[in-house]
Amino acid sequence: MNQEYTDKSRSQKKRESTALQGLGEQLVALPVSSLERLDLPPALFVALRDWRNMKTHEARRRQMQYIGRMMREEGDEAAIREKLDELLAPGREEKAALHRLEDLRDRLLAADDAELPALLQGLALQHPGLEIPKLRHCITQARAERAKGTPPKAFRELFRILKSLSSQV
Repeated sequence: MNQEYTDKSRSQKKRESTALQGLGEQLVALPVSSLERLDLPPALFVALRDWRNMKTHEARRRQMQYIGRMMREEGDEAAIREKLDELLAPGREEKAALHRLEDLRDRLLAADDAELPALLQGLALQHPGLEIPKLRHCITQARAERAKGTPPKAFRELFRILKSLSSQV
């Protein structure tokens, strides 16, 4: 009576089905031009395109289940995920770089007068063409804008300076 169960449990099948529907939701969120670049099976591409034309919630829900079933039957979920990651990777890297710049700007603005010279010195070592006086002036102006509640003109200028440094690398 010691049989090894090789079939998946019902819960495991449900988790996999839900994951495929989640992948389908990521795919329908993409523009058609991006879907074409993914080189999807023609029937899946048509099903994704048809989902866009459906108006009611119930019709879209059933279509999403159908899309999940198609991906499960095709069996190339991993390939589709890989292609999708390749398609989305440049945008993620760019977004992460912008977040790093925002963090640097926030650190510069939050730094007190004792630690600001060290931060500026570190930036000057990384970027030899950096104009420290201009950057220091922008920081001072941005702090003053924040204190007065005026529009963040210097705050944006500071970000532009930092962004130009990152594009020079």
